[in-house]
Amino acid sequence: MKKKWVIGGVLGCAGLLLVSLLGLIAVGARADREMEGSGMGSMKEAQEQAGRLAELNTRYPFQPPPAGQVLKLDEARLEAYLTAREATMPALHTLETESAAFFKQYGADLGSKNPRAVLRAAGASMRMIAKARAAFATNLEAVRMSPLEFQGLTRVLYPPPVVAPQEAAPVARPSDPENLALLEKQLAELTPQLEDPKLSEEQRLQLEQRRAGLRKYITTLELAGGKVVRDANAALLGKHQARIAKVANIGFDEFLVFEKASDAPRPGTP
Repeated sequence: MKKKWVIGGVLGCAGLLLVSLLGLIAVGARADREMEGSGMGSMKEAQEQAGRLAELNTRYPFQPPPAGQVLKLDEARLEAYLTAREATMPALHTLETESAAFFKQYGADLGSKNPRAVLRAAGASMRMIAKARAAFATNLEAVRMSPLEFQGLTRVLYPPPVVAPQEAAPVARPSDPENLALLEKQLAELTPQLEDPKLSEEQRLQLEQRRAGLRKYITTLELAGGKVVRDANAALLGKHQARIAKVANIGFDEFLVFEKASDAPRPGTP
């Protein structure tokens, strides 16, 4: 069984974290006993961690790019990101190991409607993920990074896969790659024309003006479409590709970085 599904089986079964909170509120001490006496403590710790991460967002504010634009990578911040991610990987591996052990022991009960089994799994899930998130927060603080910035960088380094559109294709934009390629071709075709010795001065002037206008238009479209930023990002990502690939782990992003799994991109697991 893949690691992400082992973790998901423990941490996501029947909305365990939500069940644990509602269960503790509903039956109080009884739920706490079923969670091996750690329910209330786990709730408090989870609340403290949430406050700690929120405080990091305030202390190290991050401004994402406007909607539809690409986040431009900075090498110093990329280095900080990778340092924090690498430092948190041991905690993630511990979470994987503990989840696998729990699943092996109690996996048959996870689909049960038995409240005792569900609460026991909820207690285990909160304890396991609390340790990993504590390490994550500590490592973010060490590199002076907010969770929001970490999330933004994660989306650039580990983008979701391209899904075939279910609806009609959108109307092409001038900045789309195929249109830029056509303009580049038109620009290239002007060079041999300008080398023709039979051109009159007026014809040469018109071609030079057209070439200058095309160059300016292409540059404007590249900036509008984010091509310049994407190209710069690609060069930087290529430089650090080995480190990026080494710490690619879907469980890291789904259970530590993003508030809910559906918000997370899906990198390949090692």
